[in-house]
Amino acid sequence: MKKFLLLKLLITSTLISPISLFSSIVDTPLANLTEAQKSWLLNQRETAKILYIEEINSSEQKEVSAHNAAFLYFLEGKYMDADLYINVSLKNNHKYGPTLLLKGMIEYKRRNLKNSFKYLKAAIKHHSNSEIPEYYLGLYLYERKKYEESLDYLKDAISDNKKFTLPYPIIGDIYIKQCKYNEAIKILEKGLKYSYDAEILLLLADVNIKTENYKEAEKYNGIFAYLFPNHPETSRVIKWIQERNIGNPYTHDFYPIPYRDSSNRFFPIGENVLYNVHWGPIKVGELNTVIAETLSFKGHDAYKVIFSLDSNPALEFIASLHSDYITIINQNTKQVLQHFLHLRENKIICEKVYDFYREEGKFICRAVREDGHIEYLEKYLPNNTIDATSILFYSRQLVKEQRNERVMTIIDENFVISDIIFENKREPVICRGKEELVQLISGENYYKGIVGFTGKFRGWLRGAPAYLPIKSDFEIWVGRISIIIASEEEQKLHKYSR
Repeated sequence: MKKFLLLKLLITSTLISPISLFSSIVDTPLANLTEAQKSWLLNQRETAKILYIEEINSSEQKEVSAHNAAFLYFLEGKYMDADLYINVSLKNNHKYGPTLLLKGMIEYKRRNLKNSFKYLKAAIKHHSNSEIPEYYLGLYLYERKKYEESLDYLKDAISDNKKFTLPYPIIGDIYIKQCKYNEAIKILEKGLKYSYDAEILLLLADVNIKTENYKEAEKYNGIFAYLFPNHPETSRVIKWIQERNIGNPYTHDFYPIPYRDSSNRFFPIGENVLYNVHWGPIKVGELNTVIAETLSFKGHDAYKVIFSLDSNPALEFIASLHSDYITIINQNTKQVLQHFLHLRENKIICEKVYDFYREEGKFICRAVREDGHIEYLEKYLPNNTIDATSILFYSRQLVKEQRNERVMTIIDENFVISDIIFENKREPVICRGKEELVQLISGENYYKGIVGFTGKFRGWLRGAPAYLPIKSDFEIWVGRISIIIASEEEQKLHKYSR
């Protein structure tokens, strides 16, 4: 339990070797990033460290630049160097939450438990996301077998942010150790509602085996074996499945995708389409999709695609949204290789890069938060996972293949389910004043996504060669949103863009 939980830490000492990335994914005027931030997001750690150290003297927030330099030394395991910049950060702001958290983590690695817990408790008071230091303090108490104290902090963490899934498997494991199996199942099922994390699935299978509920254990072990073929526990799970003579381990409607080759490269380069977004009669925003270019990325032929959302400025008293998502996707499979998020969604301001290491089964997120401090997350990556904005592009592949698919989708670093159903029928749709007979798809998102998209949806797409979406509608938390191609004049104006 301890080993695989540590792999999931939001901030980790694992050092990933720098890889060659195209800086164009973050080199956009919309993001307005500093060179240090770009270097961090592109995993150029040594460059980022030098730049953050240089920033300290000129920065108006010296505590942030110093924290980032300390954090990068921490990732290298150089704790004495990290301490130098931690001291600078706390000297400029002794209540700076991210640095208090980092100091607590370093002290724990040194086994200075009293100091570690002191700094972590201070971080809980001052960190803008208190669930993170609450999680770490709960994790460390769990590792010291202080289970009741651990539960207090872990429960606080999910109370502060129920979608923060790292605490769920630890709480579940504590309940299992205490033989509180029903409580374990309840908390793990709650965690699974928010993310199909490897650790949650494993523990759900194990606790159902303990309670001799083998049907449920078969389901969770089957899902795990399919989603995480490269996980170190997969061989054990497959052995258990084989011993029970289970012929088809795929459960919960997950199945392998078909083989796809260069015959699937049908996206038209330069495609730039603006869509109007309506809530009833009110135009609430614009959505712009672009197929920008082809490129070679980490040995794969890829497309660079852009998905942008802009809300109606007249409705800023309700919601303000100006976010851009730039994605590198495999030309054959339409699966994501790298995803950049420039988030400006109401109070959420953040820059993130998602890297999908599919061969190793790893997902990595590097982030720059609103105040400029950097974060890191590593998780096991479920098989065939895509990002939420690329699902629009992926749907075009499914229409070409005339098939349904249960798709694992990533939302805010959590793995959730979308069903896409090829209806095998055409319906008339008015597009730019003309009626077109187009292909219908439907489906359901089992999560709350961008601006509240959730629940059932429909989409209408043209046929070959491009399979362009021309209309869709989605459930959201206050009704339904309709999306349709804008007029040629609206396309030229794109008036909601920055």
